[in-house]
Amino acid sequence: MSEDNHDEVHMTTPELITKHGYIAETHHVWTEDGYRLELHRVLRKAQGRNSGTTSKETQNEIISKPDSEHLLGSAQSESPPLQVKEESTPKVRLPILINHGLLSSSADWVLLGPQKALAYVLCDCGFDVWLANVRGNTYSQCHKQYSTKDKEFWDFSWHEIGIYDLPAMIDYILEKTHQTSLHYIGYSQGTTTFYVMCSERPEYNDKVKGMVSMAPIAFLSNQRSPLIKFIVRFYILMEWGSAYCNIHQWFPRNRLQAKALGTLIRNTPGQLTKSFYSCWFYLVAGFGSNQLDKSMLPLIFGHFPGGSSAKQIIHYSQVILSDSFRKFDYGTSKNLKLYGSSQPPKYCLERVKVPVAVFYSENDFLTQAADVQRLVEKLPNVVIKHKIEYSKFNHIDYLWGRDAKTLLYAHIVDFIKKYN
Repeated sequence: MSEDNHDEVHMTTPELITKHGYIAETHHVWTEDGYRLELHRVLRKAQGRNSGTTSKETQNEIISKPDSEHLLGSAQSESPPLQVKEESTPKVRLPILINHGLLSSSADWVLLGPQKALAYVLCDCGFDVWLANVRGNTYSQCHKQYSTKDKEFWDFSWHEIGIYDLPAMIDYILEKTHQTSLHYIGYSQGTTTFYVMCSERPEYNDKVKGMVSMAPIAFLSNQRSPLIKFIVRFYILMEWGSAYCNIHQWFPRNRLQAKALGTLIRNTPGQLTKSFYSCWFYLVAGFGSNQLDKSMLPLIFGHFPGGSSAKQIIHYSQVILSDSFRKFDYGTSKNLKLYGSSQPPKYCLERVKVPVAVFYSENDFLTQAADVQRLVEKLPNVVIKHKIEYSKFNHIDYLWGRDAKTLLYAHIVDFIKKYN
């Protein structure tokens, strides 16, 4: 691992963006139920007065100030995908919100570095890129009333992320950019929460031009991950631990953890490193892919996992066991009080009216083809269903695959340009 990458293990997402030669902005957004979310914005280096650059004092942090508006301008590329063509008359840059998966953060979209990571690919193509951090992850652990030590802070699943976090971020971005709609890219849980939002708050369909679903998750009955299968077997134990042992947060990230994992991986012989990688990734994502550069492992584990609530994982376990995409199951008594029925209601996928591009892969243990097809049949406006051409492409290759740019990101850029 290079010295530069060693330094990046301990950097925040904005620090990584800056180090990679871009401009980073940090924005804070408050949800209706009191959580403060952190958005990271990626801008290209100065290209004139209207390029979206800010003064030195505001490059690193913009904290929801009413007067912190920025002029947005850059060329929309009309050259082949992934190439930026400058134009003499800058256009307003189309905002894109990218949302991470379970246990992750905004760092996922920049770790591959310039010209490779999705955030930079989109930025170089002339888009205004915003990276989400949902409640409970390492960047979004602030609440108006509760601290992370309070069980009330962690009383949320991906349902609340869908009905509160995504609408708050979308409204904030549209206000800051003076736009009426944006594009949304979701990965794994980031797709789940979008489906929840459009099902429960269908008025947000009008605020999204197009939605990219990478490794979409709504139905999971055919998932093949041995690790997930093992966890689901202990579903009752997870509920018990959350209710009676005050275990409400799973896999939090801290600097000590990042340093320890990085040191362990760097100093472990190659074969053991491979075994470590297999335990954490192959068992969840899928075996056999050659897409991950193993020298990136210390960097990845410096930023992953990013933390989540136990309730998020319990909710996914319920989806698997019930073979249904539905709201959280609190048990018959509480269900009757909350929902008016003994069983949780299903999410209405027919309300997702936004044009959707679905990208899935054959070797992804979490998104099996039959489950993807079931989702596609429920969604009313799927305009692209694309199976990634490399047969071994797995669940983490969407983030850190060495060929993700050509196998996946080029198609995403094409879709966004078509529905611009």
